[in-house]
Amino acid sequence: MKLLICSCPEVRFDLQEVARQLADAGWQAHLTPPMCTPPGLREASTLAQKPGEWLLAACSSAHHAGLFMHLWKEPQVIDLLGCAGPEEAVGAILLALEAPERPPKATLPLHQSVLVIGGGVGGCQAALDLANAGYKVYLADSSLSIGGTMAQLDKTFPTLDCSICILGPKLVEVSTHSNIELLTYARIEKISGQAGSFSVDLTLKPRYVDMSKCVGCGSCAEVCPVIVPSRWNLGLKPRKCIRIIFEQSVPLRATIEKEYCIDCRLCAEACDHQAIDLEDAPRFLQLEVGAIVLATGARPFDPSIKSEYGYGRIPAVITNLEYERIICATGPTQGALITCRGRAVKSLAFIQCVGSRDRRFLPYCSGYCCTASIKEAMIALEHHPEAEVSIFYNDIRTSGKGFEELYRRAQKAGIRFIKGLPGLIREDGAGRAVVCYEDLISRVRQELTVDLAVLAVGLKAPSEALPFQDFSLERDFCGFYQSRHPILHPLESTTPGVFLAGTSQGPKDISETVCQASGAAARVMAMFAALRQAH
Repeated sequence: MKLLICSCPEVRFDLQEVARQLADAGWQAHLTPPMCTPPGLREASTLAQKPGEWLLAACSSAHHAGLFMHLWKEPQVIDLLGCAGPEEAVGAILLALEAPERPPKATLPLHQSVLVIGGGVGGCQAALDLANAGYKVYLADSSLSIGGTMAQLDKTFPTLDCSICILGPKLVEVSTHSNIELLTYARIEKISGQAGSFSVDLTLKPRYVDMSKCVGCGSCAEVCPVIVPSRWNLGLKPRKCIRIIFEQSVPLRATIEKEYCIDCRLCAEACDHQAIDLEDAPRFLQLEVGAIVLATGARPFDPSIKSEYGYGRIPAVITNLEYERIICATGPTQGALITCRGRAVKSLAFIQCVGSRDRRFLPYCSGYCCTASIKEAMIALEHHPEAEVSIFYNDIRTSGKGFEELYRRAQKAGIRFIKGLPGLIREDGAGRAVVCYEDLISRVRQELTVDLAVLAVGLKAPSEALPFQDFSLERDFCGFYQSRHPILHPLESTTPGVFLAGTSQGPKDISETVCQASGAAARVMAMFAALRQAH
């Protein structure tokens, strides 16, 4: 075996000393200039033409794996950056040099199909890109419908376009694509294997409705006597025990939640298509896929933890997602901007950084909140042009394309921006929210009474731990899935063959999520091309 040592400028110890100690041990090392420079690349290219197996001592292969594999088909790399000094580097190199010859790798079957976990806008985009390229895609989601959080929004920033008008056609395209198999109401049980050959066990939970017979007419929900809060509308509206989750859901099929069902069988009597199947049972599937795309999304911060804001105690204090459901035409008020007492909202306060940029909770900026609150404030003026709208902020961070322009439009529209986050929100005798704050510009403590106080909550890491058997995915200090390298490989997880898209790896807005999803799909295709060559 031949040895090449790259004079990596990031290594903090003497590589000449490493070469000398190896020479004393009877091993000749080729010490090249940094391979990331033209002289080093030329010398490495010349050495790579010589026959034989090479051992590289260089920076982590996560940095320059593409370069190494371009020069050597299957290079064995010692990570010098992971060594504390010359002695440790020499020990690691000698261990590799003196190891017995590696046995040939067992050839596993290559499955050129993909599992996308998460059916939000990112998961749908990744699935469509892969399916349009000719790959078989399984799109799995734990919900009754694909669409994710975007389907719950009223409008999107910065254009203020209708959210479901943008998303709806994409959901239909996903559900009708010949290369996409939709697996909703699914639970992942086990993931094992490696890149090119993963085995995934999952369970499709029973809907107690025959998907092949149900036409989504809703006649079953009309007769159901059981009324429970709607999780889709965040508890702001009642629903029936059997229902379609929302009007544009994909698939547009009803589901019975057995924990609430009283077995009255009125739904079965009302269904003209005999679609009710009260004996339905879970279905178990095993998928063989070559790659996995995680588009599991993030979850909102629970603002009740910040008790000073009164969320959960003061009805006039709501979250930004609850506000989106209220103003949405398919929401609990059919789009009327009213309070829980039925009064028209004439004054609103939007409070930024609820949980975000707070060392007690989420130390990072959640990114989307500033522009989302500005969008929501603009929509409030569409509903009530005379409304008094204020946004309490720490810093306004509108860094995306068209976002700063939306901020300027909001200022011109008369929306009041107050620098300073409230210290307390209390309720007055009329059920309105009283926001107590200090204006950091005027240095004056004041109170503002509003009909609604809307909390811009931050995004937390996905909570579910996916059941990986042979490996685990690393998470960063905030709990989000960690990429292989934040700059060079931002869409690849720490496990080969598993790719990341959207807010599973950190807070993002919709457009950035879509871009990442397409990027993850492209990385999957590149991996398949490399695996085909290796086979």
